[in-house]
Amino acid sequence: MTYIDKTKLRTLFKWYMQVVGDILISVLVVDREGLIVDILTKNSDKTDEKKFIGAFSSLVELVLKQLTQDFDLGTFGAGTFNTDKYRFIFCESGSDHVLVSILNHTALVDDVFPYTYLAADKAARTIDGGLPVSPVIPKVKRDTELEKIKRKMEYYQSKPHSPENVYKLSLIGDGGVGKTSMVQRYVHDIFKADYKATIGTYISKKECKFKELGTSVRFMIWNLAGQSQFERLWPDYLTDSRVGIIMFDITDKESFEHVKKWYDIITRVALPNIVLILVGNKVDLNLSRVVSTEEGMELAKELGIYYMEASAKTSENIEDIFEWITLQIINLNIEEVKDTLFDKQIEEGSKFIVSSPQLKILNQYFAKQLDYCIGKSDTKETIKYLEILKAIERNKL
Repeated sequence: MTYIDKTKLRTLFKWYMQVVGDILISVLVVDREGLIVDILTKNSDKTDEKKFIGAFSSLVELVLKQLTQDFDLGTFGAGTFNTDKYRFIFCESGSDHVLVSILNHTALVDDVFPYTYLAADKAARTIDGGLPVSPVIPKVKRDTELEKIKRKMEYYQSKPHSPENVYKLSLIGDGGVGKTSMVQRYVHDIFKADYKATIGTYISKKECKFKELGTSVRFMIWNLAGQSQFERLWPDYLTDSRVGIIMFDITDKESFEHVKKWYDIITRVALPNIVLILVGNKVDLNLSRVVSTEEGMELAKELGIYYMEASAKTSENIEDIFEWITLQIINLNIEEVKDTLFDKQIEEGSKFIVSSPQLKILNQYFAKQLDYCIGKSDTKETIKYLEILKAIERNKL
Protein backbone atom coordinates (compact mmCIF):
# COMPACT_ATOMS: atom_id res chain seq x y z
CA MET A 1 0.00 0.00 0.00
CA THR A 2 1.42 3.40 -1.01
CA TYR A 3 2.13 5.83 1.82
CA ILE A 4 0.31 9.15 1.32
CA ASP A 5 1.48 12.26 3.15
CA LYS A 6 -1.90 13.57 4.30
CA THR A 7 -0.35 16.62 5.95
CA LYS A 8 0.89 17.83 2.55
CA LEU A 9 -2.40 16.87 0.95
CA ARG A 10 -4.33 18.85 3.57
CA THR A 11 -2.08 21.89 3.03
CA LEU A 12 -2.80 21.68 -0.69
CA PHE A 13 -6.55 21.51 0.03
CA LYS A 14 -6.29 24.69 2.12
CA TRP A 15 -4.55 26.57 -0.68
CA TYR A 16 -7.18 25.33 -3.14
CA MET A 17 -10.03 26.48 -0.87
CA GLN A 18 -8.39 29.85 -0.36
CA VAL A 19 -7.90 30.58 -4.04
CA VAL A 20 -11.37 29.39 -5.15
CA GLY A 21 -13.16 31.17 -2.31
CA ASP A 22 -16.43 30.73 -0.43
CA ILE A 23 -18.18 28.85 -3.24
CA LEU A 24 -15.99 25.79 -2.51
CA ILE A 25 -17.61 23.81 0.32
CA SER A 26 -15.43 20.71 0.42
CA VAL A 27 -12.53 19.12 -1.43
CA LEU A 28 -11.52 15.47 -1.20
CA VAL A 29 -9.48 12.79 -2.92
CA VAL A 30 -11.07 9.38 -3.47
CA ASP A 31 -9.74 6.20 -5.02
CA ARG A 32 -11.41 4.39 -7.89
CA GLU A 33 -13.54 2.38 -5.48
CA GLY A 34 -14.99 5.54 -3.98
CA LEU A 35 -13.06 5.33 -0.70
CA ILE A 36 -12.09 8.72 0.70
CA VAL A 37 -8.32 9.21 1.02
CA ASP A 38 -8.56 12.64 2.65
CA ILE A 39 -11.08 15.47 2.87
CA LEU A 40 -11.26 19.10 3.94
CA THR A 41 -14.62 20.77 4.57
CA LYS A 42 -15.03 24.50 5.04
CA ASN A 43 -17.60 24.16 7.83
CA SER A 44 -16.86 20.72 9.22
CA ASP A 45 -18.57 21.47 12.54
CA LYS A 46 -21.97 22.04 10.91
CA THR A 47 -24.42 19.20 11.46
CA ASP A 48 -25.79 19.40 7.92
CA GLU A 49 -22.30 19.27 6.46
CA LYS A 50 -21.37 16.23 8.55
CA LYS A 51 -24.48 14.40 7.42
CA PHE A 52 -23.77 15.28 3.83
CA ILE A 53 -20.15 14.11 3.96
CA GLY A 54 -21.24 10.91 5.71
CA ALA A 55 -23.55 10.09 2.84
CA PHE A 56 -21.10 11.21 0.18
CA SER A 57 -19.33 7.85 -0.28
CA SER A 58 -22.48 6.26 -1.69
CA LEU A 59 -22.84 9.10 -4.22
CA VAL A 60 -19.18 8.85 -5.23
CA GLU A 61 -19.54 5.13 -5.76
CA LEU A 62 -22.41 5.64 -8.21
CA VAL A 63 -20.62 8.38 -10.14
CA LEU A 64 -17.31 6.52 -10.24
CA LYS A 65 -18.91 3.45 -11.79
CA GLN A 66 -19.46 5.54 -14.90
CA LEU A 67 -16.09 7.27 -14.58
CA THR A 68 -14.29 3.95 -14.24
CA GLN A 69 -15.52 3.01 -17.70
CA ASP A 70 -14.06 6.25 -19.00
CA PHE A 71 -10.78 5.49 -17.20
CA ASP A 72 -10.60 2.18 -19.05
CA LEU A 73 -11.27 3.96 -22.35
CA GLY A 74 -8.51 6.43 -21.55
CA THR A 75 -10.79 9.41 -22.14
CA PHE A 76 -11.51 10.64 -18.61
CA GLY A 77 -10.21 14.06 -17.63
CA ALA A 78 -12.94 15.81 -15.66
CA GLY A 79 -16.68 15.91 -15.33
CA THR A 80 -19.44 17.68 -13.42
CA PHE A 81 -22.51 16.50 -11.53
CA ASN A 82 -25.31 18.73 -10.15
CA THR A 83 -27.93 18.40 -7.41
CA ASP A 84 -30.39 21.04 -6.21
CA LYS A 85 -27.95 22.10 -3.44
CA TYR A 86 -24.48 21.32 -4.78
CA ARG A 87 -22.28 21.22 -7.87
CA PHE A 88 -19.54 18.63 -8.13
CA ILE A 89 -16.35 18.58 -10.20
CA PHE A 90 -14.69 15.18 -10.58
CA CYS A 91 -11.13 15.51 -11.89
CA GLU A 92 -8.66 12.73 -12.59
CA SER A 93 -5.71 12.95 -10.19
CA GLY A 94 -3.33 10.34 -11.50
CA SER A 95 -4.34 6.91 -12.71
CA ASP A 96 -5.84 5.70 -9.41
CA HIS A 97 -7.41 8.74 -7.76
CA VAL A 98 -9.98 11.45 -8.35
CA LEU A 99 -10.09 14.97 -6.88
CA VAL A 100 -13.67 15.90 -6.02
CA SER A 101 -14.72 19.52 -5.49
CA ILE A 102 -18.08 20.23 -3.85
CA LEU A 103 -19.35 23.68 -4.74
CA ASN A 104 -22.31 25.88 -4.01
CA HIS A 105 -25.07 25.20 -6.56
CA THR A 106 -24.70 28.76 -7.94
CA ALA A 107 -20.96 28.37 -8.67
CA LEU A 108 -19.71 28.89 -12.22
CA VAL A 109 -17.62 25.79 -12.86
CA ASP A 110 -15.75 27.32 -15.81
CA ASP A 111 -14.15 29.81 -13.39
CA VAL A 112 -13.13 26.99 -11.05
CA PHE A 113 -11.76 24.49 -13.61
CA PRO A 114 -8.30 26.14 -14.03
CA TYR A 115 -7.69 25.80 -10.29
CA THR A 116 -9.19 22.30 -10.15
CA TYR A 117 -6.72 20.97 -12.71
CA LEU A 118 -3.84 22.62 -10.85
CA ALA A 119 -4.96 21.06 -7.57
CA ALA A 120 -5.51 17.65 -9.22
CA ASP A 121 -2.02 17.66 -10.74
CA LYS A 122 -0.42 18.65 -7.42
CA ALA A 123 -2.49 16.05 -5.55
CA ALA A 124 -1.37 13.33 -7.98
CA ARG A 125 2.28 14.26 -7.51
CA THR A 126 1.86 14.48 -3.74
CA ILE A 127 0.35 10.97 -3.67
CA ASP A 128 3.10 9.69 -5.97
CA GLY A 129 5.73 11.14 -3.61
CA GLY A 130 8.52 11.06 -6.18
CA LEU A 131 9.50 14.74 -6.14
CA PRO A 132 8.83 17.72 -3.86
CA VAL A 133 5.55 19.46 -4.66
CA SER A 134 4.67 23.00 -3.64
CA PRO A 135 1.09 23.28 -2.30
CA VAL A 136 0.84 26.89 -3.49
CA ILE A 137 -1.81 27.48 -6.15
CA PRO A 138 -1.26 30.81 -7.93
CA LYS A 139 -4.05 33.04 -9.12
CA VAL A 140 -5.23 32.27 -12.65
CA LYS A 141 -7.48 34.79 -14.33
CA ARG A 142 -8.47 35.56 -17.88
CA ASP A 143 -8.32 39.34 -18.18
CA THR A 144 -11.02 41.58 -19.53
CA GLU A 145 -9.97 44.02 -22.28
CA LEU A 146 -9.67 46.81 -19.69
CA GLU A 147 -7.48 44.66 -17.45
CA LYS A 148 -5.28 43.70 -20.42
CA ILE A 149 -4.61 47.38 -21.15
CA LYS A 150 -3.90 48.05 -17.47
CA ARG A 151 -1.49 45.09 -17.37
CA LYS A 152 0.40 46.36 -20.43
CA MET A 153 0.69 49.83 -18.87
CA GLU A 154 2.09 48.32 -15.67
CA TYR A 155 4.54 46.28 -17.74
CA TYR A 156 5.91 49.31 -19.57
CA GLN A 157 6.20 51.23 -16.30
CA SER A 158 7.98 48.35 -14.51
CA LYS A 159 11.40 48.64 -12.87
CA PRO A 160 14.59 47.74 -14.79
CA HIS A 161 16.28 44.36 -14.38
CA SER A 162 16.45 43.06 -10.84
CA PRO A 163 17.29 39.56 -9.53
CA GLU A 164 14.17 39.95 -7.36
CA ASN A 165 11.90 39.81 -10.43
CA VAL A 166 10.23 36.49 -11.20
CA TYR A 167 9.36 35.81 -14.85
CA LYS A 168 6.60 33.50 -16.01
CA LEU A 169 7.93 30.95 -18.49
CA SER A 170 5.36 28.84 -20.33
CA LEU A 171 6.39 25.53 -21.88
CA ILE A 172 3.92 24.52 -24.59
CA GLY A 173 3.48 21.93 -27.32
CA ASP A 174 1.56 18.74 -28.04
CA GLY A 175 1.21 16.03 -25.44
CA GLY A 176 4.11 13.56 -25.35
CA VAL A 177 6.77 15.81 -26.94
CA GLY A 178 8.85 15.80 -23.73
CA LYS A 179 7.89 19.00 -21.92
CA THR A 180 7.79 17.41 -18.46
CA SER A 181 11.05 15.59 -19.15
CA MET A 182 12.72 18.88 -20.07
CA VAL A 183 11.51 20.62 -16.91
CA GLN A 184 12.59 17.75 -14.66
CA ARG A 185 15.98 17.59 -16.38
CA TYR A 186 16.53 21.34 -15.97
CA VAL A 187 15.09 21.78 -12.47
CA HIS A 188 16.08 18.47 -10.83
CA ASP A 189 18.63 17.04 -13.33
CA ILE A 190 16.72 13.76 -13.59
CA PHE A 191 15.10 11.84 -16.42
CA LYS A 192 12.42 9.15 -16.27
CA ALA A 193 10.96 7.36 -19.26
CA ASP A 194 7.52 6.94 -17.64
CA TYR A 195 6.41 10.37 -16.47
CA LYS A 196 2.72 10.65 -15.69
CA ALA A 197 0.86 12.90 -18.13
CA THR A 198 0.48 16.47 -16.85
CA ILE A 199 -3.02 17.37 -15.65
CA GLY A 200 -3.80 20.91 -16.79
CA THR A 201 -0.45 22.47 -15.92
CA TYR A 202 2.53 21.69 -13.71
CA ILE A 203 4.37 24.60 -12.07
CA SER A 204 7.96 24.66 -10.85
CA LYS A 205 10.60 27.28 -10.03
CA LYS A 206 14.22 27.73 -11.08
CA GLU A 207 16.85 30.45 -10.79
CA CYS A 208 19.41 30.86 -13.55
CA LYS A 209 22.59 32.57 -12.30
CA PHE A 210 25.21 34.38 -14.37
CA LYS A 211 28.39 34.90 -12.35
CA GLU A 212 30.01 36.75 -15.26
CA LEU A 213 27.25 39.37 -15.16
CA GLY A 214 26.80 39.34 -11.41
CA THR A 215 23.07 38.77 -11.71
CA SER A 216 20.42 36.10 -12.06
CA VAL A 217 16.92 35.54 -13.42
CA ARG A 218 14.22 33.61 -11.61
CA PHE A 219 11.59 31.69 -13.55
CA MET A 220 8.18 30.35 -12.64
CA ILE A 221 7.86 27.53 -15.18
CA TRP A 222 4.34 26.60 -16.31
CA ASN A 223 4.39 23.25 -18.10
CA LEU A 224 1.07 22.98 -19.97
CA ALA A 225 -0.70 19.72 -20.73
CA GLY A 226 -0.89 19.49 -24.52
CA GLN A 227 -3.91 17.19 -24.82
CA SER A 228 -6.96 18.70 -26.55
CA GLN A 229 -9.19 18.14 -23.51
CA PHE A 230 -7.33 20.99 -21.75
CA GLU A 231 -7.60 23.41 -24.69
CA ARG A 232 -10.14 25.71 -23.06
CA LEU A 233 -7.71 26.30 -20.18
CA TRP A 234 -4.66 27.26 -22.25
CA PRO A 235 -5.44 31.00 -22.51
CA ASP A 236 -5.93 31.19 -18.72
CA TYR A 237 -2.64 29.46 -17.99
CA LEU A 238 -0.65 31.40 -20.64
CA THR A 239 -1.80 34.90 -19.63
CA ASP A 240 1.13 37.13 -18.52
CA SER A 241 3.81 34.83 -19.96
CA ARG A 242 7.12 36.68 -20.30
CA VAL A 243 8.88 33.74 -21.95
CA GLY A 244 7.60 30.88 -24.08
CA ILE A 245 9.25 27.61 -25.15
CA ILE A 246 7.34 25.98 -28.01
CA MET A 247 8.37 22.35 -28.23
CA PHE A 248 7.87 19.62 -30.80
CA ASP A 249 9.16 16.06 -31.17
CA ILE A 250 11.57 15.62 -34.12
CA THR A 251 10.18 12.07 -34.54
CA ASP A 252 6.56 13.27 -34.68
CA LYS A 253 5.59 15.28 -37.76
CA GLU A 254 2.16 16.19 -36.39
CA SER A 255 3.64 17.88 -33.32
CA PHE A 256 5.77 19.99 -35.69
CA GLU A 257 2.73 20.91 -37.80
CA HIS A 258 0.96 22.19 -34.66
CA VAL A 259 3.72 24.66 -33.76
CA LYS A 260 1.98 27.60 -35.47
CA LYS A 261 -1.19 26.89 -33.49
CA TRP A 262 0.77 27.10 -30.23
CA TYR A 263 2.51 30.26 -31.41
CA ASP A 264 -0.83 31.95 -32.14
CA ILE A 265 -2.29 30.96 -28.76
CA ILE A 266 0.57 32.27 -26.64
CA THR A 267 1.14 35.51 -28.55
CA ARG A 268 -2.54 36.45 -28.09
CA VAL A 269 -2.39 36.48 -24.28
CA ALA A 270 1.30 36.89 -23.34
CA LEU A 271 3.06 40.07 -22.25
CA PRO A 272 4.34 42.48 -24.92
CA ASN A 273 7.72 41.55 -26.43
CA ILE A 274 7.52 37.97 -25.18
CA VAL A 275 10.77 36.03 -25.57
CA LEU A 276 10.05 32.92 -27.66
CA ILE A 277 12.17 29.95 -28.69
CA LEU A 278 11.28 26.89 -30.76
CA VAL A 279 12.79 23.61 -29.51
CA GLY A 280 12.99 20.33 -31.38
CA ASN A 281 13.26 17.64 -28.69
CA LYS A 282 14.44 14.00 -28.70
CA VAL A 283 17.59 14.37 -30.82
CA ASP A 284 18.78 11.22 -29.06
CA LEU A 285 16.35 9.46 -31.46
CA ASN A 286 18.02 10.97 -34.52
CA LEU A 287 17.68 7.74 -36.53
CA SER A 288 13.88 8.06 -36.21
CA ARG A 289 13.84 11.74 -37.14
CA VAL A 290 11.05 12.90 -39.48
CA VAL A 291 11.59 16.66 -39.07
CA SER A 292 14.95 17.93 -40.30
CA THR A 293 17.02 20.62 -38.60
CA GLU A 294 16.56 22.77 -41.71
CA GLU A 295 12.76 22.50 -41.45
CA GLY A 296 12.89 23.56 -37.81
CA MET A 297 15.11 26.54 -38.59
CA GLU A 298 12.93 27.58 -41.52
CA LEU A 299 9.77 27.56 -39.39
CA ALA A 300 11.48 29.49 -36.61
CA LYS A 301 12.65 32.07 -39.14
CA GLU A 302 9.09 32.38 -40.48
CA LEU A 303 7.79 33.02 -36.95
CA GLY A 304 10.66 35.40 -36.16
CA ILE A 305 11.97 33.36 -33.22
CA TYR A 306 15.10 31.40 -32.28
CA TYR A 307 15.55 27.64 -32.85
CA MET A 308 17.47 24.97 -30.96
CA GLU A 309 17.42 21.18 -30.79
CA ALA A 310 17.77 19.24 -27.56
CA SER A 311 17.40 15.96 -25.72
CA ALA A 312 15.84 15.84 -22.27
CA LYS A 313 17.06 12.24 -22.00
CA THR A 314 20.76 13.00 -22.51
CA SER A 315 20.45 16.65 -21.32
CA GLU A 316 21.95 17.88 -24.62
CA ASN A 317 21.43 21.66 -24.96
CA ILE A 318 18.94 21.87 -22.06
CA GLU A 319 21.11 24.28 -20.03
CA ASP A 320 21.94 26.21 -23.22
CA ILE A 321 18.24 26.79 -23.97
CA PHE A 322 17.56 28.33 -20.56
CA GLU A 323 20.80 30.32 -20.59
CA TRP A 324 19.83 31.79 -23.97
CA ILE A 325 16.41 32.74 -22.60
CA THR A 326 17.99 34.29 -19.49
CA LEU A 327 20.36 36.41 -21.56
CA GLN A 328 17.46 37.66 -23.70
CA ILE A 329 15.60 38.77 -20.56
CA ILE A 330 18.65 40.56 -19.17
CA ASN A 331 19.39 42.20 -22.53
CA LEU A 332 15.79 43.36 -23.03
CA ASN A 333 15.79 44.90 -19.56
CA ILE A 334 19.02 46.75 -20.37
CA GLU A 335 17.51 48.01 -23.64
CA GLU A 336 14.43 49.27 -21.81
CA VAL A 337 16.65 51.18 -19.37
CA LYS A 338 18.55 52.69 -22.32
CA ASP A 339 15.28 53.73 -23.96
CA THR A 340 14.12 55.39 -20.74
CA LEU A 341 17.38 57.34 -20.48
CA PHE A 342 17.11 58.31 -24.16
CA ASP A 343 13.59 59.67 -23.63
CA LYS A 344 14.81 61.61 -20.60
CA GLN A 345 17.63 63.15 -22.64
CA ILE A 346 15.08 64.30 -25.23
CA GLU A 347 12.91 65.89 -22.56
CA GLU A 348 15.88 67.68 -21.00
CA GLY A 349 17.60 68.55 -24.31
CA SER A 350 17.85 71.96 -25.91
CA LYS A 351 15.00 73.28 -28.02
CA PHE A 352 15.65 73.85 -31.72
CA ILE A 353 13.70 74.95 -34.78
CA VAL A 354 12.98 72.88 -37.88
CA SER A 355 10.78 73.97 -40.76
CA SER A 356 7.78 71.98 -42.02
CA PRO A 357 9.45 71.14 -45.39
CA GLN A 358 12.55 69.91 -43.56
CA LEU A 359 10.41 67.81 -41.25
CA LYS A 360 8.58 66.27 -44.21
CA ILE A 361 11.88 65.36 -45.94
CA LEU A 362 13.23 63.75 -42.74
CA ASN A 363 10.03 61.76 -42.24
CA GLN A 364 10.14 60.46 -45.81
CA TYR A 365 13.81 59.56 -45.47
CA PHE A 366 13.46 57.50 -42.27
CA ALA A 367 10.20 55.88 -43.41
CA LYS A 368 12.04 54.74 -46.55
CA GLN A 369 14.89 53.36 -44.43
CA LEU A 370 12.47 50.84 -42.92
CA ASP A 371 12.47 49.03 -46.27
CA TYR A 372 16.22 48.46 -45.99
CA CYS A 373 16.45 47.46 -42.32
CA ILE A 374 18.11 44.11 -41.61
CA GLY A 375 17.12 42.62 -38.27
CA LYS A 376 15.14 43.91 -35.32
CA SER A 377 17.85 46.22 -33.95
CA ASP A 378 18.04 48.26 -37.21
CA THR A 379 14.26 48.48 -37.39
CA LYS A 380 14.02 49.53 -33.75
CA GLU A 381 16.64 52.28 -34.26
CA THR A 382 14.87 53.68 -37.33
CA ILE A 383 11.48 53.67 -35.57
CA LYS A 384 13.10 55.56 -32.70
CA TYR A 385 14.12 58.35 -35.08
CA LEU A 386 10.59 58.48 -36.50
CA GLU A 387 9.26 58.84 -32.94
CA ILE A 388 11.63 61.80 -32.40
CA LEU A 389 10.25 63.44 -35.55
CA LYS A 390 6.70 62.92 -34.29
CA ALA A 391 7.71 64.60 -31.01
CA ILE A 392 9.10 67.55 -33.00
CA GLU A 393 5.87 67.72 -34.98
CA ARG A 394 3.89 67.97 -31.75
CA ASN A 395 6.14 70.88 -30.67
CA LYS A 396 7.64 68.82 -27.87
CA LEU A 397 11.14 69.63 -29.12
